[in-house]
Amino acid sequence: MKATFTLLLALVAANSAFADNLSLDLNNDALRISYQNTLNANYQTEAAWVHVEDLGNTFTGGLTLTQTFNNDLSAQLGGKAVFQQHDDLPDGTAIAVGGTLRVTPAANKSVAVALSAYFAPNVLSFGDMNNYRELEVRGEYHVSEQLTAYVGYRNNRADYEDTAKGAKLYDGAMIGGQFNF
Repeated sequence: MKATFTLLLALVAANSAFADNLSLDLNNDALRISYQNTLNANYQTEAAWVHVEDLGNTFTGGLTLTQTFNNDLSAQLGGKAVFQQHDDLPDGTAIAVGGTLRVTPAANKSVAVALSAYFAPNVLSFGDMNNYRELEVRGEYHVSEQLTAYVGYRNNRADYEDTAKGAKLYDGAMIGGQFNF
């Protein structure tokens, strides 16, 4: 895993023309690395890897439409492909749809609150995984043009035949930074 992380950082550092931003967040049990690239003013791609100790890995790749409503409110709407490699349960894939809503108060443009939700019902879930859902809420602070720091809570779950309530794929608080290139 250390070799994968080192390779990813080396690729990003070697050619920063690829990236618009790279996010890194963690807690005691989990690490998430997300790479986002803006295709134009309206579309953004994202690839992410989440490793949760003693649970497994989640890989996602998606495309979202970005809309700015006014100076205080923006949204992203789209979908993502999800591949879940679970240590104790069968692997699963899904196509999740959802989006993000970001509010930036007029009084302080350095602060923002973001809410993100994605869902893949049974018809968009494949393998032994069903009803994939992802929820994230976070508070952001724009430190500089190159760095946005954030804290928040993320909950990713999916249903498997062996679990009545669904399996936790990621559940907990996180702290991180988004590095803009």
